Amino acid sequence: MAMATIEYWIQLENRPWDASPHNIDRITGQDMKEVTDKDPVDVTLTSPGTGVTTTRKMYNPLRDSDGKVKDALILRRYNPPTQPDESDAWTVPADRKVNPWDLNELDPTDNGTMGTIPGPVIECNVGDSVIVHFRNLDMRTHLVTKQVCFDLPFIGKICLPVPTQEPIDIEKRVHSLHPHGFVFKATSDGAYPLSPPDSTQPVTGILVDESLAWSKVPGFSGTLKKGDRVPPGGTFVYRWNTIGWPSTSNVWLYHDHSICDMENVELGAIGIIVIHNPADTEQEVDIRAGDPNDPSKLDPAFLPDGSPNGSPVNVRCFPFPGDFHILPHDLEGLGLRHGDVPGHAHAALPAASQRGPAAGKKPLKDDTGGTRPVLERLIQRGDLLFELDDELAVLTRLCLRRYDTPPSKGLYLQLFHTLDGVPGMIINGRTFMGNTPTMIAGRDTRMRFGVVGMGSDVHTFHIHGHRWILPGPQGNTPGAIQGSAQVQAVTQFEDTRIFGAANSFVFTIDGKSGSFMRAGGPSPDDPVGEWHMHCHVLSHMMSGMMGSLLIVKGGEFASTLPRGVPCGHDEGGGHEEPPENGGTTHQVSIENAGNDGFVPKVMNINVGDTVTWKNNDGATHTASKTGGPGPNFDTGNISSGATSAPITFNTAGTMTYQCNIHTNMTGTIQVNP
Repeated sequence: MAMATIEYWIQLENRPWDASPHNIDRITGQDMKEVTDKDPVDVTLTSPGTGVTTTRKMYNPLRDSDGKVKDALILRRYNPPTQPDESDAWTVPADRKVNPWDLNELDPTDNGTMGTIPGPVIECNVGDSVIVHFRNLDMRTHLVTKQVCFDLPFIGKICLPVPTQEPIDIEKRVHSLHPHGFVFKATSDGAYPLSPPDSTQPVTGILVDESLAWSKVPGFSGTLKKGDRVPPGGTFVYRWNTIGWPSTSNVWLYHDHSICDMENVELGAIGIIVIHNPADTEQEVDIRAGDPNDPSKLDPAFLPDGSPNGSPVNVRCFPFPGDFHILPHDLEGLGLRHGDVPGHAHAALPAASQRGPAAGKKPLKDDTGGTRPVLERLIQRGDLLFELDDELAVLTRLCLRRYDTPPSKGLYLQLFHTLDGVPGMIINGRTFMGNTPTMIAGRDTRMRFGVVGMGSDVHTFHIHGHRWILPGPQGNTPGAIQGSAQVQAVTQFEDTRIFGAANSFVFTIDGKSGSFMRAGGPSPDDPVGEWHMHCHVLSHMMSGMMGSLLIVKGGEFASTLPRGVPCGHDEGGGHEEPPENGGTTHQVSIENAGNDGFVPKVMNINVGDTVTWKNNDGATHTASKTGGPGPNFDTGNISSGATSAPITFNTAGTMTYQCNIHTNMTGTIQVNP
């Protein structure tokens, strides 16, 4: 098959992002208020390409050290321009889910999150070339106070402080894209400050003059663009190649690598690359199967409803035999939008509309000849949905959820990372089970997993009940490795893989039911059920890095998924009862993730005194006892800006503790008699 050149149009945008959009931790059964001690907030999202503005309730958004919602950096895919002068560039989003078979991933279009974290999946086959048209639209501002002065008759000059919004420092708003896994010239590396000027890309442009935007970049001079420092309003074209080495077939990262790259990656400026090897028919997929003439179109057979934004769950509605009038109090919970009822298998519920007023909404036809419900006219009671008429006065239909027929083979991508200002550990931009991926597969689905890490932590990837084979190259010389499809199995299965920042790996789980690689036993239905899929670092599990793999038959009723209860405190509650005369309350400040992060590092108190921990850092921390007399204590996650529950110490002695997320952080409580 001929090699192809695949073009992507990707724009970096800033807006709020909810890391727990379904308001649930299914492991503990708690909502986000109970987990983070933060109230939900209403935020306004605006799509710069279309101008669409909507208000969303967010339960676990990125927050600054003062607890205020701050913007994430979202890489968003757009359709290429159709006009000769490219006047329609960056106007039509081409959003796609990272995993269409992820039950919990929201609609990424203007009706939903307006983009994804991680950003657009860049896919190609071995031998293809990729061109990425990148535009930086980082418009972040902050509130500053300026003195505005007036000259008044008889009084003279008067100056008043006036709060105003101004752009944040330009250094923080300069961005780039840097890929792993491809080969390219230095001009397309995107790694600050090393990129040379690109002789093919003048700042004056062919169609658009960007010289004013580029003139504001610190340290920039000349007339040629540099791919490591694209300014707000500026563009750059990256050219990446795969040559023809089958060994490059893998999942890889791409991410911001400009002036403030580490901060920007922690805000979401990161994405996944998938290089396929279609010659490996036992392991791989061929992205050209959707349309040989358009390699950017995925095979619809692998996608729910044949769409990259389809849902693993469909809804069947049945009319009531007669009119059933409701009372106003029955309208509680009206407007099922994008999965805001916790613990239910409807997170990506398809519907005729996901925004706008109820009046005038017309149901659309579904694939069964019936009509799909209008979300704004739905109310939920248990596992049942009821659709109201246009006047919101009469129940017209009963609606049931069911799982779609699962794919014969599927690709499941996961990025393990962190987001600055979000308590917890993150998978694909989300944290805590019920928000993190719940991947749908069938009893005979051939599952191709791609896993990649980013951040400051080492993770493991583990799936309950499933195993995979460790692959190896055909030889150990560079030529043999480059020419290898890396499909030679070794005599080892594994169900847990350790990986660190920018490490990535792929594996395939056999599609045959009853295989040793699959859960269950000889019966075809044995694999059916939900299986944990998570990082096995204990503190990461506690911090929300838990997802699941849900094996379904297809067509069955999609009922409420299980949810647990909190573990509770250790014996004694982790807190000692204070003496009757009470004591003094002390506070430890959490300043950073270093060895000196707990301030003071040694806290001297008396028996009966109480200690709290105040998190003044941007990351989430814990304080957990590691040694000494008296009951154990564990504060649980302390999000940025939050204060732990008080812990009273009635036993004299030296107690040591650590942060379970950043184990190099240690402290001591010295309790004097």
